[in-house]
Amino acid sequence: MKDNAVFLDFLKKLASMIAEMFGNHCEVVISDQDHPESAILAIFNNQVTNRNVGDPLGVKALERVKNSADGYYINYQDSKGGKVLKTSTISAAIGGRNIAFCINYDCVDLEKIKCSLDSFLAMRKDSDISGAGAGNYAPVVKDVIREAIGLVQKPVQLMNKKDRLQVISYLEERGILNMQRSVQAVARYLGISRCTVYNYLNELKAERGT
Repeated sequence: MKDNAVFLDFLKKLASMIAEMFGNHCEVVISDQDHPESAILAIFNNQVTNRNVGDPLGVKALERVKNSADGYYINYQDSKGGKVLKTSTISAAIGGRNIAFCINYDCVDLEKIKCSLDSFLAMRKDSDISGAGAGNYAPVVKDVIREAIGLVQKPVQLMNKKDRLQVISYLEERGILNMQRSVQAVARYLGISRCTVYNYLNELKAERGT
């Protein structure tokens, strides 16, 4: 039992070091998998998910624990409270207790930077533009969709209906939505259905009285 306590103390020190090294966006959690109703044994930078020692494991957390049953579940995407999280979980049996060690990194600020960079670096080649009239428009469609998304200055995962309407309005003004298969491409980029894209178009037309 003493060795187990020493090892658990080592995990807490390791968690503290990782949280300190990677900053306020990096949360590290140690949990008791055998008692999900009061699982959290230690947590550092808890502002990432707003949890505390003694809190239970949520449904998604329990699923991650299940997925890490073979020892680890590395580098996957999660979300909580509108935040996009880059997460890794490792599990181990320590003195008859099943312990999970989890790192959650809040990527929202990095996603915003990525959107800005994608918008800035989106460029059309001369060949794409000159060939658009002959049906070679796919690269143009992709670039203008990225440009529209970049104008919102928000990751797609955090966009609300107003943001998506702004994207659709911009694309309609550019004439992109008149191109074949463009609606399908827009739906894929925004994570919505084609039907929703058409509904948004109808809303915009209704607002303009057209």
